[in-house]
Amino acid sequence: MIIDITEKPASHCWVVCMDALKVNFNSLGEAQAFVGLLKARIEAPHVWPVGARLADDTRRMSGCQMAYPNGKRVCADRME
Repeated sequence: MIIDITEKPASHCWVVCMDALKVNFNSLGEAQAFVGLLKARIEAPHVWPVGARLADDTRRMSGCQMAYPNGKRVCADRME
């Protein structure tokens, strides 16, 4: 995901762009705080849900679960 902060000169507001999604903020500080929180959540460890239903085009393999988010193959080890 590409995350970028830009200023709208005409309206004096700041825009955080996350790929195609855009969110407006009144100050640069608010925009930076949002980006900081967003990046922290993205980089935080995530546990693969136990018993999560897999997509029809996936199959289970011993020791890990398979998924195809955004068309990319991902193998996540189970955490207990």
